[in-house]
Amino acid sequence: MKTKAERNTRRYKDIRKAVFIPGLAAFSQFYMFQPLLPSLSESFLVSPAVSSLVVSSSMIGIAIGLFMFAFYADMMHRKKLMLIALFLSSLITMFSAISWSFNVLVVFGFIKGFLLSGVIAVAIVYISEEVEVRYVGIVIGIYLAGNVLGGMWGRVVAGLISSWYDWRIATLFIGGVGMVLSTFFMRLLPQSLNFNSQKIQTFQKLMYMKNFLKNPLFLGVYVLMILMMGTFVSVYNYLSFRLEMPPFSLPHYVISLLFLIYITGVGGTITIGALTNRMHSFRMLKILLVLFLIGTLGLFVEELWLLVLGLSLLTFSLLGIQTVVNKIISQYAIEGKSTANCLYLICQYMGAGGIGSLTGHILSKWGWSNFLFTLIEFILFSLLLFMLCAKRYIYTYKLTKEVF
Repeated sequence: MKTKAERNTRRYKDIRKAVFIPGLAAFSQFYMFQPLLPSLSESFLVSPAVSSLVVSSSMIGIAIGLFMFAFYADMMHRKKLMLIALFLSSLITMFSAISWSFNVLVVFGFIKGFLLSGVIAVAIVYISEEVEVRYVGIVIGIYLAGNVLGGMWGRVVAGLISSWYDWRIATLFIGGVGMVLSTFFMRLLPQSLNFNSQKIQTFQKLMYMKNFLKNPLFLGVYVLMILMMGTFVSVYNYLSFRLEMPPFSLPHYVISLLFLIYITGVGGTITIGALTNRMHSFRMLKILLVLFLIGTLGLFVEELWLLVLGLSLLTFSLLGIQTVVNKIISQYAIEGKSTANCLYLICQYMGAGGIGSLTGHILSKWGWSNFLFTLIEFILFSLLLFMLCAKRYIYTYKLTKEVF
């Protein structure tokens, strides 16, 4: 094992700068179509639910890619895999601008998501391999901040450009920026020094997956993340349609600026990450689910400032939930941590892609209120399921510490 990067060394500083880039480039491409769904619906003459397939196809592509990389990622050089994934996904995003039919756009979205899974699968693994353990948390925090800010700026910039010009121009711009960022990433990120290619261990990986899915705690958080990410993405997918209608009747450029609310997620990650050192993760997760529910209830109102407040609370709590679930997985996965994390990510993106699209049909047929009632049912079911699964886990493993 070669020396890992210590703080204040040139290598550490280069890694710290570079890891911000893949999240910024990947998640800007990943979420850029959310504010553009009304434009796509109008351009291709499809319903809101059908238009959301552009976002959902990327998420399904990521989920499938993550499952594949769970077996093959340890054979591939970390930097090379991330660089190829970023470059090709940026190219696909640019090609999306010339899509001649909606089906072609959906296919491009799937391919883009599959490619971006290469970044998501190994970015944190690269950091843990190359950075001194005392500073891994700091560098991971920088990478996650890039994810959040990438998702935010992709939504805002794409929405603004689309309102001024056209969704195709917005798509071309985001893809072009991704190509530029890929070049910076190639120059900044140091080569892996501690990576050793490993043989595919299919049987062992499958056994780990089976054990995690039989474990009540892990099964609980996996189902929870399917429903919570599905709820969260549903809100962001269809909020633009709601705000374009009375009583809000907002212009598209104003709606795009509302995606700046996503910055509250950075606060959620930092704040909840600090609080989990003082409060048990199970209790914190229960509190965050209640806050998520309150934020969703705020979306019923017809006062814009109250709706914005509800959306802010929803976003804050969702990013906090992700932070707590990551800690639970790292703390309670004794063996096969990477497999446990891979299953978590697959569930997250499958939920976001599947539920995020299906709920659009509820919105189209029964309206905004019934759409929100459905999401509330998901949240209440998730809260109840997690409490039951956690208590079963505590009983099974004879944990005596009060966690609720």
